[in-house]
Amino acid sequence: MAKTGFDFEELLSRVENDRELMRDLLLIFKEEFPLHHQALREAVEHKDVVRIESEAHKLKGMLSNLAAHEAAEAAARLELLVRSAETSEFQEPFAEFDRIAEELARELDSCLAEVSR
Repeated sequence: MAKTGFDFEELLSRVENDRELMRDLLLIFKEEFPLHHQALREAVEHKDVVRIESEAHKLKGMLSNLAAHEAAEAAARLELLVRSAETSEFQEPFAEFDRIAEELARELDSCLAEVSR
């Protein structure tokens, strides 16, 4: 898989080669991720630091669990900015997260197709 996407082999190993479980996890992610991504976007637009930290933390966990390392790291950077009180610095890191997240969302269907083989 591409650098910005899921590490397919790592994720498959984590679920002990259970492709059905992996497919289920990816389908849950496909449903939940856009909701949290949008919530983060709105929090950044409103400079709601409590919500930014909460959504970035949730996304970091979701993405880490699915071996989407680059996206998880981008979410972690946002979470750290809140903790370091860098409230004026959200736009650029969010734009980077947004770019990575969009690539990841496009890659999701091909990952689902791969796991269905």
